[in-house]
Amino acid sequence: MSDHPDPWKTIWLSPRATIRWIVDHEPRKHLLRLLFFGGIAHALSYASAMSLGDMLGMGEILAMSLIAGPLSGFVALSLGGLVLYWIADKLGGEAGVHETRMCMAWSWAPMIYLLPLWGIKYILFRDELFQADKSFLESQTVLNVLFELFSFVDFVVTIFGLYILFSTLAEVNRFSVWRALGAYVLMSLAFTIPVLILFTVLSL
Repeated sequence: MSDHPDPWKTIWLSPRATIRWIVDHEPRKHLLRLLFFGGIAHALSYASAMSLGDMLGMGEILAMSLIAGPLSGFVALSLGGLVLYWIADKLGGEAGVHETRMCMAWSWAPMIYLLPLWGIKYILFRDELFQADKSFLESQTVLNVLFELFSFVDFVVTIFGLYILFSTLAEVNRFSVWRALGAYVLMSLAFTIPVLILFTVLSL
């Protein structure tokens, strides 16, 4: 790691050394950018995965992503980071809550790199990018292949994000990657189980 590394580049292949340098030298410098653009990236992914185009127009989806995306990113980083910190602490971790939130924020960096691709995907796939019905897209061989290729890239980037999260979380807490994975799973369950219980009660 050089004296003045570019964390946006080094976080990909050297997440542990990068997060250690960030913690020691610039713990707050990039957080707002990560939160803002990471929130937008997550909102667009959510809109596509949940086929929100069946209910909303493209303008509404874009507005939601630009406004609600960063807000949801702030909530996820604030609340999720707090819960993840608490769980990691119970598992023997040494990191503070801010360091834990930094790990979460930097794990969004790969998704931020993909933001320009959303414009390309919309040019290619139009409204079907956010709709459940993809009959026209699937009828065009080239478009269908491109859609699958973009989906594969999204999957790889998601895996990279998790790799960064587990590696950085392990580094700041000074425990194993497996313990970092366990903390993440427990945090996910802490949010998922109450939601499932609520939906079950409401469906009775």
